[in-house]
Amino acid sequence: FSSTSIYCCLKRNLDNMRTHVFIVNDSTFPSHLQYLFAGTGAYNQKRKIWLDEHIGLLSDIKRVREGDLVIFYIEASRKIKGGFYGIFKIAEQNPIVFHTPGESGFQPSLNTHKLIYRTLIIPYEVYSEGVPEWEVLDKLPVYSTDIQWSLIYRKLKGKRGCTPLLSWEAQRLMDIIRNKNQGRPIANTQSRAGFDWNKTNRRIITTKCQRRYPYPRRFDFDIFNALYELWKQGKAYESYLELYFTANIGIDNKLDAIVGNHPMWFGNQVACGMGMQKIDILTICKNKGEIEYRIIELKDEVVKPDIVEQMEYYINWASQKKGRHLDGALSRNIQPIVVAPKITKKLRANGTPSKRWDSIVKAFKSFNKMRLAKPILYFEFELGNRNIDFIKVGY
Repeated sequence: FSSTSIYCCLKRNLDNMRTHVFIVNDSTFPSHLQYLFAGTGAYNQKRKIWLDEHIGLLSDIKRVREGDLVIFYIEASRKIKGGFYGIFKIAEQNPIVFHTPGESGFQPSLNTHKLIYRTLIIPYEVYSEGVPEWEVLDKLPVYSTDIQWSLIYRKLKGKRGCTPLLSWEAQRLMDIIRNKNQGRPIANTQSRAGFDWNKTNRRIITTKCQRRYPYPRRFDFDIFNALYELWKQGKAYESYLELYFTANIGIDNKLDAIVGNHPMWFGNQVACGMGMQKIDILTICKNKGEIEYRIIELKDEVVKPDIVEQMEYYINWASQKKGRHLDGALSRNIQPIVVAPKITKKLRANGTPSKRWDSIVKAFKSFNKMRLAKPILYFEFELGNRNIDFIKVGY
């Protein structure tokens, strides 16, 4: 592909088309359809309880924005065939994500499943018949680059309740759903019909009218306070830093220098291989007329020289000259970025801050000489009890 054709393809797919896959099962799916919401929850296997808070899940669902698309994935079991159903859209609302803890998390009629973080949806291009899991994940396409890697990695390495699809993955999945239904949706954005689930025929069906979501919609989690308190106590806070990014990309302009101006697409915990490697934040934006991929690594400790090995792995996974997982990703448009706490005497791990910094600079410059991507951008941050400030640091 030329950079121009890649841009046209991405522009068509990305405008208001960031797509998220939400996991449901045969007993919870009817409630999602009847009350038009999508939600996530976490069960602690060791303690045998459903949790009322989970920062990782919150980071995932805080990624959604009004107008993003939603596809549901019904988990397979010995008795139930898994499949993908849609297509819905995130509704205009405030707050866009709300918290439903306690016994309310089991409502409406979710039985043994608790969904603590939720967002409302509306019909977009809803099809009755879903696509069996095997057709999407197991049936090999002509080209390996057409494999739904994001969904395969999710299934192998962690059952996240809200998974981001890269734009071309989303387009392929939606096309499969459309083709399965001969391109005939049962509802669109103008539809006022309600929805339900026909378990016998395993189809989405319409009802006479939509049910109003009847439960409270509140969100009062203070991310700044959580970050500051963990930092003061010397505890790990990287997952909270990730939450700050997913909640504020495209909203807080102090992040623009890091994530790009108005990213067309962004995802968190983007799986990149059969191992446990995950890119903290990946954004796709336009820079000087060309698509740019920003691979962002977040740290809650002073950066170490070996960060460049991590970045090299991510870049090789992404590049069209190596792993070929990101369409059109080349050395000229992959931007590696490291975000870490400011180096101070308090944070030094060995030697003086200046010696520490010298070793980091040496590692960065050695990496840049390989020309695998653009030179690494490095940002430091300082935390206050009500703010976080990012500073680009030259080297």
